[in-house]
Amino acid sequence: MQIMHVDYLAYKYAHIFIAIISLGTSAAMGIVLEFFADHPSHGAYVLHMVRRLLYFVVVPGYVLMLATGMWMGRLASLLDSYWTEAAMNLWGAGALFIALFLVTLRKQIVLLESDGAATPAYRRVSLLSRLLGGATGLVFVVILYFMVFKPV
Repeated sequence: MQIMHVDYLAYKYAHIFIAIISLGTSAAMGIVLEFFADHPSHGAYVLHMVRRLLYFVVVPGYVLMLATGMWMGRLASLLDSYWTEAAMNLWGAGALFIALFLVTLRKQIVLLESDGAATPAYRRVSLLSRLLGGATGLVFVVILYFMVFKPV
């Protein structure tokens, strides 16, 4: 019994640590995008940097959060709980939003490098990118609500 408790705490620590790194990076990227994505000389660099951070920090962290969360749920027999199932379903919605964000980010980079930030096409894609980022953030907040308050 003691070993299961230590394993659970280790996974919980890893889960929270990964969440802080991954979601903190994601939130910071949103702020950087808002202020600098449309900048005439630095916009392309910022968009490329955000894409790299997404691929190397945010997406792996998001997947590792699911893995560690499910393993914790297995150790504590929580996988049948309503709040756990709801959080995992929301995780799927968040993964979809992140995937769509990656697609729009790629299109945003192409449009910025070819036409510039002042074109209507770039503005539309930039707005869609912001909406997807906001939707992803909302998913994170609701999952956090489930994790902290564990509603029945």
